[in-house]
Amino acid sequence: MKELKAKPGARTWTSTTGTKDRVLDAASEIFARKGFTDTTMADLVEASGVSVGSIYHHFGGKSEVFMAIWNNLVERMGLHVGEALEQARVEGVTDRIELFEVSTRAYLESIWQNQSRARVVAMGDTPPGFDAVRRGSARRGGGNDIELLGLSSGRREHLFGDFHMAIRAEAARAVLGCRTPEATESVIEDTLRVIRRLDPREFEFEVELSQ
Repeated sequence: MKELKAKPGARTWTSTTGTKDRVLDAASEIFARKGFTDTTMADLVEASGVSVGSIYHHFGGKSEVFMAIWNNLVERMGLHVGEALEQARVEGVTDRIELFEVSTRAYLESIWQNQSRARVVAMGDTPPGFDAVRRGSARRGGGNDIELLGLSSGRREHLFGDFHMAIRAEAARAVLGCRTPEATESVIEDTLRVIRRLDPREFEFEVELSQ
């Protein structure tokens, strides 16, 4: 699995990319170990080696650090999935089901590559209002992926799309528990095998075959 190159975040850091990454890496470890609620700014300072003033300057408070982890994760994952789909289309892939498989593989690979940050945002102990942010992001991302399947807007087709996204969500949880690339690859292959068996064309849904 290739390494990701993250785009710059929504907030601008001039000459402090290393500082930002150090804080986010340390915060991911601390949040995962202690939870968001019990983590203090002093914990973040000690773990990152960055002064409290610098953390406030670049991020704001503890909640903003958590949101920066989330935004960075979403950005990295979106970049990886986008690059995978672009490459597939360059190689001549037009079948919608195949493109959905490409998207799913890239999504799960990105969970593995960013496992420490993904675990933090998947836990229940999060800042106030975060669940609404996460649900909104999931709806937008899920909508884009369902478009790849080319399903019409009927009730049955909507339900079928939900099945696919539920399968992918369960696979993501499985990847969060993986400890080796081999285990992750096994989860990905099993997931794609299930998706292939749920080809909407086999269920007499109206599907636009290519994109």
